[in-house]
Amino acid sequence: MLFVQVILGGSAVVLGLPIIYHLVWGTLTFIVLVATTVLARRDFGVSSTLFKVAVASIADFVVQGILGLFALGSDVAVVVHLTNAFLLAVIVTYLISFADSADRASTSLSSQPKIASPSTYPSVSQNYGIPYC
Repeated sequence: MLFVQVILGGSAVVLGLPIIYHLVWGTLTFIVLVATTVLARRDFGVSSTLFKVAVASIADFVVQGILGLFALGSDVAVVVHLTNAFLLAVIVTYLISFADSADRASTSLSSQPKIASPSTYPSVSQNYGIPYC
């Protein structure tokens, strides 16, 4: 989603595409980021690294929005806005890698076979109907 956002922003500056597409897509991207953060909090708790990175992403996205408002009237702000977009992309990539590793860890833990305890093993005295055992 962020890649499309950068393309829409660049297209607005370079090709003269209406800025509204960039604004609408940015709003949708922010909504997805907030929903992802809520799910990370629900599934992993507030002390998880995944949640902390998601909150940092939201904070940077808010800064990005403010920079975008300044970018409407200043070429320097456009450069800062674009540079921060790449920083946001790095943070979100880090967030995705955490989510992926957490998903793999939970999948591998749930798919491990159950190991029987020694108390459930058959005793030597049970011959299971086999004579002379």
